[in-house]
Amino acid sequence: MMSRAVPYQENATGLVALLPDGRVRFLHPAAKPAIDAYNQRLSQAEGLDLEDFIIDSPLVDLRQFHLSAPAIAFIETTNLCNLRCTHCYASSGERRDSEMSTNCILRLLDEFAEMGVLQVFLTGGELFAHHDAVDIIRYARTKPFSTQIFSNGLLITEEKLRRIPPGQSFFVSFDTAVPERTIRGRMDFPKLRKCFELIKQHGHVVRTAVSVHRYNIGDVEEIFGWCIDNNYPRPQWLETHPIGRALLHPHILLTPDQIDEVFAVYTRCMDRYQQSMNDVDERSDASQSPDRPRPAIAGVETIKFCQQLERATGQEKCGRSVAYVNSSGDVYPCSNCMSNNAYKAGNIVERSFKEVWEEGFTDFRNIVFDDFDRCKTCAVHQNDIWCQFKCPPLSMNVTGAAHECGATEYLRIFMLRANEYWSTRKTQGFKLQLMARTAR
Repeated sequence: MMSRAVPYQENATGLVALLPDGRVRFLHPAAKPAIDAYNQRLSQAEGLDLEDFIIDSPLVDLRQFHLSAPAIAFIETTNLCNLRCTHCYASSGERRDSEMSTNCILRLLDEFAEMGVLQVFLTGGELFAHHDAVDIIRYARTKPFSTQIFSNGLLITEEKLRRIPPGQSFFVSFDTAVPERTIRGRMDFPKLRKCFELIKQHGHVVRTAVSVHRYNIGDVEEIFGWCIDNNYPRPQWLETHPIGRALLHPHILLTPDQIDEVFAVYTRCMDRYQQSMNDVDERSDASQSPDRPRPAIAGVETIKFCQQLERATGQEKCGRSVAYVNSSGDVYPCSNCMSNNAYKAGNIVERSFKEVWEEGFTDFRNIVFDDFDRCKTCAVHQNDIWCQFKCPPLSMNVTGAAHECGATEYLRIFMLRANEYWSTRKTQGFKLQLMARTAR
């Protein structure tokens, strides 16, 4: 049931494909017969060499630029959630009015596969609050695209994991969501600890993320340490943004006066996941230490590919290589636009996703990075630091205007400090790795 096919889409410049090793590349159209042949005889295929077909510098039309299908598509299966996290971008909790039926979600997965979507993120609300969550996951796994699951982990059971084909990638978020810590608790919270172990026992891969804010910064180091002690991959450090429910609770956002405290935690966490480039590589280290098994995490570079497109085109990835479908079937460029109910492109109950993708994003695709005038005087831009905050909905929430800046003052300072830190570490010969070398 587990798909090993190579998903691809046909664009004017050529194919865009997710290669077996996780890279995403533009390919010459002549690669299509080889990929089709590979996908049709998966059980017999010994390998697929597409290196000679890779196009390193594709020429694209920048006017209304977009891929023929999203590289990444999010499906919010339900807005129902067992938690009420203060920072939640989707303000999840109760079901939306007229949520998509399970059959509608399955048809959407069919359409994604036909169009050539490379990776699908199944999310919520809480995905496992949906009564057909496992059936949706199992169906997605029959498709060529890579499937990623987002969950808070608290509704995952052994029975559900047993029904999901081995090798599924889970992203389980973990953070103290309220000052009183009444919703999720710390990393030794028994149910979540058991969830992580069950996911591994059933042959799946799990990573975690922390949405860092004022009320959990004291716990972040403990979370990183817990992952090291239990041989889990490095957690993803996520800054809490002024979007969704956080707009109603601005007191949770970090402020410039906390930058020294936060960055001290950040550097201690990141230092534990670095190794010298002069050391033996991670694979050799693992092979020499059979008593320290490392999870097999297949890297999929869809996000990296979309970010490269942003830099190359000077246009945001959202609505061009990324799309978000909420549980009512409304289609947005991304989760931030969905949170603000901005730039809605259409609804898949009323039109096909393909029609919405081709015709519904005109206004959003007219926006380019050069429209953000404030960037020209920003130290982040002047230091050539990549910034993800040329984002109309975030800009609207921060400045009241769509084309100003989506970063708070704290985030601008953090980006400058982070750039200085990583530049120094690179000069010193260190690189960030997925697993901590001290894991036992």
